[in-house]
Amino acid sequence: MPVSRLPVIQFLVFLLGLMAAATPGAYAQITSAGHSAVVAGEYETEYPDTTIRDNIYIYCNQKGNLSASLGGADGALNFEWSVYDTADNTFGTPFRVDTGAASTIDDLESGGYRVRIYDNQGVDTLFTAWVFVNSPSAIIREELTNHTCRVLDLSGAVEVEVFVYYDPLNGEGYELPAGYTTTWTADPFIPTPNRPEIRVWDPPPVTTEYTFSVEYYMCEASFSVTEEPVTTMAEFTIDPVEGEAPLEVVFDAGPSLNASEYNWFYYYHPDTTNLNLPDAHFENQEYTYYIPGEYRVMLMTVSEYFCEDFYEHPDPVRVWPSELEVPNVFTPGTDEFNDIFQVMAVSLREFRGVILNRNGRRVFEWDDPSEGWDGTIDGTLASPGVYFYIITGEGWDDIEYEFTGPLYLYRGRQ
Repeated sequence: MPVSRLPVIQFLVFLLGLMAAATPGAYAQITSAGHSAVVAGEYETEYPDTTIRDNIYIYCNQKGNLSASLGGADGALNFEWSVYDTADNTFGTPFRVDTGAASTIDDLESGGYRVRIYDNQGVDTLFTAWVFVNSPSAIIREELTNHTCRVLDLSGAVEVEVFVYYDPLNGEGYELPAGYTTTWTADPFIPTPNRPEIRVWDPPPVTTEYTFSVEYYMCEASFSVTEEPVTTMAEFTIDPVEGEAPLEVVFDAGPSLNASEYNWFYYYHPDTTNLNLPDAHFENQEYTYYIPGEYRVMLMTVSEYFCEDFYEHPDPVRVWPSELEVPNVFTPGTDEFNDIFQVMAVSLREFRGVILNRNGRRVFEWDDPSEGWDGTIDGTLASPGVYFYIITGEGWDDIEYEFTGPLYLYRGRQ
């Protein structure tokens, strides 16, 4: 006996009648203002030729709204709004009825909404849309935070609601995929995407804010924690970096960060045998170099949590080698130049200069190489002519110097 197909045919006629009962040439829509994202939901019935597609309007941390209209219809329209009941998988009794050209409903929770639009001239159609009030959350699990001298471990967690929408023909539910993304940010670090946990090597020695963020269907949430430093950063300046011996140098550890202890190491480059014990323990240190050469300086700082950092200055302290040069002529009183017989001396530990006249009598002597003979003898201008000098010195590098020779004193017309 053949199976009757009448119930199926009657249902198809009823369904198509609901979908096509609008006035010829008219179009209808449900729109939503202020949503953050829209997703097209799809319901496929058991009839291969029937596919219904409705929009899911997503709102971030606020309730939604829907508007309905029917273009091309003449006269006033009736709008009956109902909400989808998941208990019996049907749209219930209308909760709102409007009359006019359009209708808007506000303050909507998550769920499905249907509007029936009809009039007394044969217009009668149904439209459905869904509202998802999306409120993702992100937290940093402080109980899992591990902050040491070497690493900082942070762990984040995300909570999102999986939105379910339903096929209005058979009540089958569909889950909106929970495809969220996460990001860790902290200045000055590069953002780290899609990792719930991060490890920061060598945590910075300054107070730093770390933020864990989640984005879920264009809705965002974030959580921040502030980590106080446990590490330190060693750094210092040198003033001056070079000069002649004895060279007094000031080391300033002011640029260091989060230091509670300072340990200075001075060593002759490249010898590092004296680095077992620090040479000083003050934040600002003065040191005098006597022996010419290059000297490296290193600072170790220690934080109150006993974290250490080392910094060796890229520029060594340079103490110039000794030098002594002697001129053999000067012209006192003739112009503004070359008025004093003066040696060029660098890094001398001892110095002595003597001027003799042609008879071998001592007419001037001095022991400071920055001074010299101005061409007078007991306050009286010395006569032009030939004199003799004896210059001796010893450098801080133990090099000995001795110069003797004639000195020519010229004077212009007075």
